[in-house]
Amino acid sequence: FFEVAIGIVLFELGSRVDPTWLRRNPWLLVTSVLESALAFGAVFGVLLLVDTKPLVAAAAGAIAMATSPAVVLTVSRELRAQGQVTSRLQLLTALNSIYSFVVFGALFAWLHLAGRASIGIVALHPIYVVLGSALLAFVSAKALLALLARLGPRGDVQTISAVAVVILTVSVAMALNLSVVMSMLGLGILTRALDRDRRFMVVSFGPVGQLFVITLFALTGTALPLDFGATALAAGLGFAAARALGKAVVVVGLARLSGLSYRKASLLSVGLLPMSGVAVVMARESGAILQGFEPQLAAVVLAAVLILELLLHVQHRAAGH
Repeated sequence: FFEVAIGIVLFELGSRVDPTWLRRNPWLLVTSVLESALAFGAVFGVLLLVDTKPLVAAAAGAIAMATSPAVVLTVSRELRAQGQVTSRLQLLTALNSIYSFVVFGALFAWLHLAGRASIGIVALHPIYVVLGSALLAFVSAKALLALLARLGPRGDVQTISAVAVVILTVSVAMALNLSVVMSMLGLGILTRALDRDRRFMVVSFGPVGQLFVITLFALTGTALPLDFGATALAAGLGFAAARALGKAVVVVGLARLSGLSYRKASLLSVGLLPMSGVAVVMARESGAILQGFEPQLAAVVLAAVLILELLLHVQHRAAGH
């Protein structure tokens, strides 16, 4: 159910992304690549300084690239936010989630080497995960568009069809050990990009979507232990600070080139801070591949998630007053 909940959120986010915007404003693509890369590098470097194993630091850096899609969509919906900052936030969130899983997939080779796997597995498994997830997203998008062509454009039909295809795609991704995150983001983006006949409307799942989002936050909360040791807490603090700085430096530094004011760029950099369900999924997937490294990685990542969630909650309360 956790994977289905995050699949619904990722599909909705992906369907809101307009890939043609990147052609019209290539500095958005540059910003997305560099903010993700600097977040990775900053987290990797800070964790090495606190004596984290290089393999764990690299995996944590890959996870640090992604912003929480659930938080972005929920805040945008609650505030009825529209405009440059909101659109860019959704675009950058979708892109950095994809980059995160591509880098994480490449790290699978390193994980397998640490686990003394054969050369064949080391070489082929990352390719299988990345290309397999992309192919599954393409096939599912074509299937959804074909279904909509037969059933018509009504909003209720679109919602039911989308939920059905999402559940099926998540099930196939899990059965084939592919990336749920990459498959679902790809499904949302490709459904919009391949829709030449304009059959697909941007889906807002309404109360059903809210139920999945609430469940996602609740399940994420159950995965956050409160008995962190001093080492994990220090690493989590370093993780959160380095990630925030890495993203802010690029977003604010390239603001003028991408057509954004510094004030709006600073708000955008704050919007990129949340981490939740995606980070938990990635930490769990790394544990499934190499169990020996999972406890340390999970402790660092979940400590950072908890710190960021608490900071954002305090900020939200302060803004409310």
